Amino acid sequence: MIDREKTRKALGEQGLSGWLFYNVFHRDEIADLALEVPRERSNTRPWVCVLSLDRQPIKIVHRIEASILDHLPGETIPYYTREEFVRALRSALPEKGRIAVDYSESIPVGSFLDHGTARLLQSLGASLVPSESLVSSCLGTIDDEGRRSHEAAARVLYATVADAWARLSRMLREGRVLTEGDVRDWIVEAIASAGLVIDGPPIVGAGRHTADPHFQAAGSGAALEQGDVVQFDIWAREKAPGSVFADISWVGVCAASPAPRQREVFEAVRLAREAAVSLLQRRLAEKTPVSGADVDQAARAALADRGFAKGIRHRTGHSISARVHGFGVNLDSVEFPDNRILAEGACFSIEPGIYLDDFGMRTEIDCIISGGQPVVTGGPRQAALLLLE
Repeated sequence: MIDREKTRKALGEQGLSGWLFYNVFHRDEIADLALEVPRERSNTRPWVCVLSLDRQPIKIVHRIEASILDHLPGETIPYYTREEFVRALRSALPEKGRIAVDYSESIPVGSFLDHGTARLLQSLGASLVPSESLVSSCLGTIDDEGRRSHEAAARVLYATVADAWARLSRMLREGRVLTEGDVRDWIVEAIASAGLVIDGPPIVGAGRHTADPHFQAAGSGAALEQGDVVQFDIWAREKAPGSVFADISWVGVCAASPAPRQREVFEAVRLAREAAVSLLQRRLAEKTPVSGADVDQAARAALADRGFAKGIRHRTGHSISARVHGFGVNLDSVEFPDNRILAEGACFSIEPGIYLDDFGMRTEIDCIISGGQPVVTGGPRQAALLLLE
């Protein structure tokens, strides 16, 4: 559960009177995460929880699911009829001031409150504001155990990429037919053998498929050919609840040496990645706030300076938590600009990419703000293309 004192402090700093959570059918993942409501717990009727600056939490629950918030402190108001629900809402709302709710006009991952409920709250006198800044400060960072679990997963992923590329190289040297699906399945098996879990198959794309940032091979996929670019994008976490994902991307070429254009594109994405890291290092050392949008702009500028502006089809990075795409700050200034500040404990990917007509390349690392510095996790970041050994 979110730390109540930390939440109160954040409410005060942001000039808010409270944070209202509303959920039905577990549609609001932020509400469930913040209040530790298990997804297996029945939620067929709306519940509400209001965290306020000046009083204990107030919980509104339907009588047939009356125990759903019993693990939380505070006053419980049961209801059965619609009229009772509205009365309870009116009494639970802070008398004045702005109230945060889980909706956003600019960051879709944090937008859950439906329009009808928002209108109901406003009809009761509530002045609603997006909770996105509260989410980044109260849920968008990881603790020491989260960092340990993240780094353990990252080390496994780095080793998995190295092993998969060595196996790929050996088989291609032997003249054996190898498909995208074969390599994908090796990675899935290696992750499972290490005791980690995934929430979807990793990306293994070859040739023109690498021009699609979210390519997924159907069945066995295409065969790897001499000279093909091969893109890996893999993620996993430990099995324990609350463990934090790691998410990395490496890229190689099925040849002993890359073509000049391949070398040029990789060098551009590598330098864009380093530009993002450098900005973080500089701003944090100066104790100057740095937003997700700031970092994205630095990486995009590095790519544009090398003539690849039209090849950018992807934000520079995303928040990472117990979800591979978390609710914290994303490195994004174009798709859904994120001007929230990267705070101590923020965990996120840095993954600039270039996507051309015939191939694409992405290099992805994970970073945690720790001790006022950006700390890259897992292992040394990719400095050169993977090549056939």
